[in-house]
Amino acid sequence: MSDFPRTLFVETTTRCNLTCPMCVKNAPGWRGGEGHMAWTTFEHLEPALPHAGAVVLNGTGEPLLQPELPRMIARAKALQPKDGWCGLQTNGLLLNAARARELVRAGLDVLCLSVDGEAASFGHGAGQGGAVDRAVSLVRNAARECGRSLRLGAEFVLMRSNAAELPGLVDWAAALGLDFLLVTHMLPVAPAQEAEALFHPCSRAAIAFFAHYQPQADTLGFSFSELARIAMKYNRSADEEKLLDLAREMRQNAQARGIWLDVERLARTDFAQLDELAELFAQAGKRAAAAGLDLRLPGLAAPDADRRCAFVDGGAACIDWLGNVSPCQFLWHGYACSLYGEAKRVHPIQFGNICATPLAEIWRAPEFRVFRDQARAGEFPPCGDCATGLCSDIRGDAPFERDCLGLGVPCGHCPWAVGQLMCLGTELNVSTR
Repeated sequence: MSDFPRTLFVETTTRCNLTCPMCVKNAPGWRGGEGHMAWTTFEHLEPALPHAGAVVLNGTGEPLLQPELPRMIARAKALQPKDGWCGLQTNGLLLNAARARELVRAGLDVLCLSVDGEAASFGHGAGQGGAVDRAVSLVRNAARECGRSLRLGAEFVLMRSNAAELPGLVDWAAALGLDFLLVTHMLPVAPAQEAEALFHPCSRAAIAFFAHYQPQADTLGFSFSELARIAMKYNRSADEEKLLDLAREMRQNAQARGIWLDVERLARTDFAQLDELAELFAQAGKRAAAAGLDLRLPGLAAPDADRRCAFVDGGAACIDWLGNVSPCQFLWHGYACSLYGEAKRVHPIQFGNICATPLAEIWRAPEFRVFRDQARAGEFPPCGDCATGLCSDIRGDAPFERDCLGLGVPCGHCPWAVGQLMCLGTELNVSTR
């Protein structure tokens, strides 16, 4: 076990020049504050930098607003291992030729540009797609002037209203000569946004198992969503009795296979939409492969088992702008979001502050090591398949203590662990050399 984290997520600022409606920072309940990381706070990271193969200099804000950003990049690169990389994600709107030269000369290795879902803007100089074109040109010109090369990419937030644009977005990214494209689902920050969310919280095994039985219910003229109503009836028809028998058989067979079923949620599944999204992913994958573009796609639904924490597996520590140390981005700040149709309060988990305690000491502390060990095991409850009801952990009524299996990590519904969210640093944590 290393005495230092291998990946550092450093929140250089929480300030931003945009107010994107899907950002947790702009949702009611945000508790992360507003401000830039002080240079004196960043200096406390210096003992850890020689051990950090990856340093990602952004969090919930726009890093180009941080006046010390080039200095932070230069210091990270001066102390990192030779095969390490330093990167950041930006909306690119504040980038100009002088700023691009500053970043490149400081030693930036990876730049990821956020792109919105306005398909008409891709490659036409309008909207944020045009801003990305401009930012890529500025950075490439700066790299040529400085005799350096960078890995350039984009991140796209997938929603119902823009999903059809994905194959065209791949073509645009390839034509622009980007090295990678990250695609992530959105995390609804309010119940009204759930209509835009395409990620299915149930496991792939549960969805496939349920899809086998749904046609049999259709032949009886019912939906499994009617089970509760029919079960409460005193006088039931022969077909209604058959539906109850079918549901009983389905549950028994699922239990025998170790599959959890939330029949009510599964009954609401739009299987045609899932098939359409799978086809869009397939088209995008083929186009990316043909163009040599590194395309990273999220899951369509939760994995069946072996859910992994990319942050723990990458040896990550997340340091907010005040110096507080958290294990991952999900638990970095206090905020509100919408989960499984209900409002959820996320409570941050912090193991210390680098301004008061060296990061190595925080990293080695027993409580942080136990947290990482439990998260690394991946034995989380399948929250998306649970039909018992939303527990206090899902709702976040109070700070997390233990889940329904007795584990001390709130990872069963983590949007990263189930494959819903992706980000720079967890998906591209590789050497750029």
